[in-house]
Amino acid sequence: MNMICVDSQGWEAVVRGAARFLPEGGATIACVVDERATSGYGLSVRGLLGRKPRPHENLDPVSEAEAENVLSEAAELLSKLRPGVSVETRILHGLPNEALADAASDAEAVFIGRGSPGADRPETISGTVSGWKRNHHGDLDGFFLEDGTEVRFPPHRASEVEGIVRDGSAVEVWGARRGRHFHAYEISESGSGEKVEAHKPPGRGPEKIHLGHTARFVTDHVSCDVILIG
Repeated sequence: MNMICVDSQGWEAVVRGAARFLPEGGATIACVVDERATSGYGLSVRGLLGRKPRPHENLDPVSEAEAENVLSEAAELLSKLRPGVSVETRILHGLPNEALADAASDAEAVFIGRGSPGADRPETISGTVSGWKRNHHGDLDGFFLEDGTEVRFPPHRASEVEGIVRDGSAVEVWGARRGRHFHAYEISESGSGEKVEAHKPPGRGPEKIHLGHTARFVTDHVSCDVILIG
Protein backbone atom coordinates (compact mmCIF):
# COMPACT_ATOMS: atom_id res chain seq x y z
CA MET A 1 0.00 0.00 0.00
CA ASN A 2 1.20 3.50 -0.89
CA MET A 3 -0.12 6.37 1.22
CA ILE A 4 -0.58 9.97 0.13
CA CYS A 5 -0.91 12.42 3.03
CA VAL A 6 -2.99 15.54 2.37
CA ASP A 7 -4.52 18.39 4.35
CA SER A 8 -7.02 21.12 3.58
CA GLN A 9 -4.37 23.46 2.15
CA GLY A 10 -2.10 22.42 -0.70
CA TRP A 11 -3.66 18.97 -1.21
CA GLU A 12 -3.86 19.39 -4.99
CA ALA A 13 -0.10 19.99 -5.36
CA VAL A 14 0.65 16.91 -3.25
CA VAL A 15 -1.71 14.70 -5.28
CA ARG A 16 -0.35 15.93 -8.60
CA GLY A 17 3.21 15.45 -7.41
CA ALA A 18 2.52 11.96 -6.06
CA ALA A 19 0.79 10.92 -9.28
CA ARG A 20 4.07 11.33 -11.15
CA PHE A 21 5.86 8.73 -9.02
CA LEU A 22 3.04 6.47 -7.83
CA PRO A 23 3.49 2.83 -8.93
CA GLU A 24 0.63 0.77 -10.30
CA GLY A 25 -1.66 -0.90 -7.81
CA GLY A 26 -3.45 0.70 -4.91
CA ALA A 27 -3.08 3.98 -3.06
CA THR A 28 -4.64 5.33 0.12
CA ILE A 29 -5.15 9.07 0.51
CA ALA A 30 -5.10 10.01 4.19
CA CYS A 31 -6.16 13.21 5.91
CA VAL A 32 -5.86 14.00 9.64
CA VAL A 33 -8.60 15.56 11.73
CA ASP A 34 -6.52 17.44 14.28
CA GLU A 35 -8.64 17.41 17.41
CA ARG A 36 -6.87 20.49 18.77
CA ALA A 37 -8.06 22.75 15.96
CA THR A 38 -10.99 25.08 16.53
CA SER A 39 -14.23 25.10 14.58
CA GLY A 40 -13.83 26.76 11.20
CA TYR A 41 -10.05 27.13 11.54
CA GLY A 42 -9.14 24.27 9.20
CA LEU A 43 -7.24 21.04 9.68
CA SER A 44 -3.92 20.64 11.44
CA VAL A 45 -3.00 24.30 11.52
CA ARG A 46 -3.48 25.59 15.07
CA GLY A 47 -1.54 22.83 16.80
CA LEU A 48 1.34 22.91 14.33
CA LEU A 49 1.79 26.63 14.81
CA GLY A 50 2.18 26.20 18.55
CA ARG A 51 -0.91 28.13 19.62
CA LYS A 52 -3.03 26.74 22.41
CA PRO A 53 -6.33 25.18 21.34
CA ARG A 54 -9.68 26.37 22.55
CA PRO A 55 -12.23 23.65 23.29
CA HIS A 56 -15.24 23.53 21.01
CA GLU A 57 -18.08 21.06 21.34
CA ASN A 58 -18.67 20.86 17.57
CA LEU A 59 -15.01 20.40 16.67
CA ASP A 60 -15.06 16.83 15.36
CA PRO A 61 -18.12 17.13 13.06
CA VAL A 62 -16.80 20.35 11.50
CA SER A 63 -13.30 19.04 10.89
CA GLU A 64 -14.53 15.61 9.81
CA ALA A 65 -16.76 17.17 7.16
CA GLU A 66 -13.85 19.22 5.83
CA ALA A 67 -11.62 16.14 5.74
CA GLU A 68 -14.26 14.18 3.83
CA ASN A 69 -14.53 16.96 1.27
CA VAL A 70 -10.75 17.16 0.81
CA LEU A 71 -10.45 13.40 0.42
CA SER A 72 -13.31 13.23 -2.08
CA GLU A 73 -11.74 15.88 -4.31
CA ALA A 74 -8.26 14.39 -3.93
CA ALA A 75 -9.47 10.89 -4.85
CA GLU A 76 -11.30 12.23 -7.90
CA LEU A 77 -8.19 14.08 -9.09
CA LEU A 78 -5.89 11.09 -8.57
CA SER A 79 -8.28 8.79 -10.43
CA LYS A 80 -8.19 11.16 -13.40
CA LEU A 81 -4.40 11.47 -13.33
CA ARG A 82 -3.77 7.74 -12.78
CA PRO A 83 -6.81 5.76 -13.95
CA GLY A 84 -4.98 2.45 -13.42
CA VAL A 85 -4.53 3.03 -9.69
CA SER A 86 -7.13 1.85 -7.19
CA VAL A 87 -7.80 4.73 -4.78
CA GLU A 88 -9.07 4.51 -1.21
CA THR A 89 -9.47 7.30 1.34
CA ARG A 90 -8.93 7.30 5.08
CA ILE A 91 -9.62 9.84 7.82
CA LEU A 92 -7.14 9.80 10.71
CA HIS A 93 -7.59 11.36 14.15
CA GLY A 94 -5.13 12.85 16.61
CA LEU A 95 -1.89 14.78 16.36
CA PRO A 96 -1.07 15.04 12.63
CA ASN A 97 2.55 13.89 12.81
CA GLU A 98 1.89 10.93 15.09
CA ALA A 99 -1.31 9.89 13.31
CA LEU A 100 0.39 9.86 9.91
CA ALA A 101 3.43 7.99 11.19
CA ASP A 102 1.22 5.34 12.83
CA ALA A 103 -0.88 4.92 9.69
CA ALA A 104 2.26 4.52 7.58
CA SER A 105 3.52 1.57 9.63
CA ASP A 106 2.27 -0.90 7.01
CA ALA A 107 2.86 1.28 3.93
CA GLU A 108 5.42 0.62 1.22
CA ALA A 109 5.87 4.34 0.57
CA VAL A 110 4.49 7.60 1.94
CA PHE A 111 3.99 10.75 -0.14
CA ILE A 112 3.83 13.96 1.87
CA GLY A 113 4.15 17.69 1.26
CA ARG A 114 7.46 18.99 2.58
CA GLY A 115 6.00 22.09 4.22
CA SER A 116 3.49 22.69 6.96
CA PRO A 117 -0.12 23.38 5.97
CA GLY A 118 -0.50 26.59 4.02
CA ALA A 119 3.16 27.38 3.99
CA ASP A 120 5.90 27.79 1.47
CA ARG A 121 4.13 28.15 -1.85
CA PRO A 122 5.92 31.21 -3.33
CA GLU A 123 3.72 34.15 -4.29
CA THR A 124 3.95 37.91 -4.72
CA ILE A 125 1.98 40.34 -2.58
CA SER A 126 1.83 44.13 -2.76
CA GLY A 127 0.71 46.95 -0.50
CA THR A 128 1.68 50.08 1.38
CA VAL A 129 4.02 49.99 4.38
CA SER A 130 2.21 51.18 7.51
CA GLY A 131 4.70 50.40 10.30
CA TRP A 132 7.73 48.44 11.41
CA LYS A 133 8.28 45.35 13.57
CA ARG A 134 11.11 44.61 16.00
CA ASN A 135 12.04 41.31 17.63
CA HIS A 136 12.50 40.78 21.38
CA HIS A 137 16.11 42.00 21.08
CA GLY A 138 14.90 45.31 19.65
CA ASP A 139 16.24 44.53 16.16
CA LEU A 140 14.19 45.51 13.13
CA ASP A 141 12.99 42.32 11.44
CA GLY A 142 9.81 43.19 9.55
CA PHE A 143 7.14 45.66 8.54
CA PHE A 144 3.36 45.77 8.29
CA LEU A 145 1.24 46.52 5.25
CA GLU A 146 -1.95 48.57 5.48
CA ASP A 147 -4.07 45.42 5.15
CA GLY A 148 -2.45 44.03 8.31
CA THR A 149 -0.03 41.62 6.63
CA GLU A 150 3.18 41.15 8.60
CA VAL A 151 6.24 40.84 6.33
CA ARG A 152 9.40 39.44 7.90
CA PHE A 153 13.06 39.68 6.90
CA PRO A 154 16.25 38.82 8.86
CA PRO A 155 17.64 41.59 11.09
CA HIS A 156 20.96 41.65 9.22
CA ARG A 157 19.03 42.84 6.13
CA ALA A 158 17.30 45.66 8.00
CA SER A 159 19.63 48.45 6.91
CA GLU A 160 19.24 47.44 3.25
CA VAL A 161 15.46 47.32 3.57
CA GLU A 162 15.36 50.72 5.30
CA GLY A 163 17.52 52.06 2.47
CA ILE A 164 14.73 51.55 -0.08
CA VAL A 165 11.52 51.37 2.01
CA ARG A 166 9.85 54.07 4.12
CA ASP A 167 6.52 54.38 5.91
CA GLY A 168 3.99 54.88 3.13
CA SER A 169 6.13 53.19 0.49
CA ALA A 170 4.35 51.00 -2.04
CA VAL A 171 6.12 47.65 -2.12
CA GLU A 172 5.97 44.27 -3.79
CA VAL A 173 7.18 41.27 -1.80
CA TRP A 174 7.96 37.85 -3.21
CA GLY A 175 7.93 35.14 -0.59
CA ALA A 176 5.77 32.54 1.14
CA ARG A 177 3.16 32.50 3.87
CA ARG A 178 4.26 30.92 7.13
CA GLY A 179 1.46 30.86 9.63
CA ARG A 180 0.35 34.43 10.30
CA HIS A 181 3.29 36.20 8.68
CA PHE A 182 4.75 36.51 5.17
CA HIS A 183 8.33 35.23 4.85
CA ALA A 184 10.04 37.58 2.37
CA TYR A 185 12.48 36.31 -0.24
CA GLU A 186 12.70 39.61 -2.15
CA ILE A 187 11.38 43.08 -1.33
CA SER A 188 10.89 45.69 -4.07
CA GLU A 189 10.04 49.39 -3.73
CA SER A 190 7.43 49.90 -6.45
CA GLY A 191 8.30 53.49 -7.33
CA SER A 192 12.06 53.16 -7.73
CA GLY A 193 12.18 49.48 -8.64
CA GLU A 194 15.00 48.93 -6.14
CA LYS A 195 15.15 45.45 -4.64
CA VAL A 196 16.60 43.72 -1.59
CA GLU A 197 17.07 39.99 -1.23
CA ALA A 198 15.77 39.14 2.25
CA HIS A 199 15.94 35.34 2.59
CA LYS A 200 17.24 32.94 -0.02
CA PRO A 201 14.36 30.95 -1.54
CA PRO A 202 14.34 27.16 -1.01
CA GLY A 203 16.63 25.48 -3.50
CA ARG A 204 18.97 28.48 -3.79
CA GLY A 205 22.15 28.86 -1.83
CA PRO A 206 23.67 26.42 0.65
CA GLU A 207 20.90 26.34 3.27
CA LYS A 208 18.66 23.34 3.79
CA ILE A 209 15.28 23.19 2.12
CA HIS A 210 12.57 24.12 4.61
CA LEU A 211 10.61 21.19 6.00
CA GLY A 212 7.45 21.54 8.03
CA HIS A 213 7.16 19.87 11.42
CA THR A 214 4.95 17.02 10.21
CA ALA A 215 7.21 16.28 7.22
CA ARG A 216 10.25 16.11 9.50
CA PHE A 217 8.48 13.89 12.02
CA VAL A 218 7.18 11.41 9.43
CA THR A 219 10.55 11.27 7.70
CA ASP A 220 12.28 10.45 10.98
CA HIS A 221 9.74 7.98 12.36
CA VAL A 222 8.68 5.65 9.55
CA SER A 223 10.64 2.74 8.15
CA CYS A 224 9.21 2.83 4.62
CA ASP A 225 10.24 5.13 1.76
CA VAL A 226 9.15 8.76 2.20
CA ILE A 227 8.70 10.88 -0.93
CA LEU A 228 8.55 14.61 -0.19
CA ILE A 229 6.49 16.65 -2.64
CA GLY A 230 7.71 20.23 -3.05
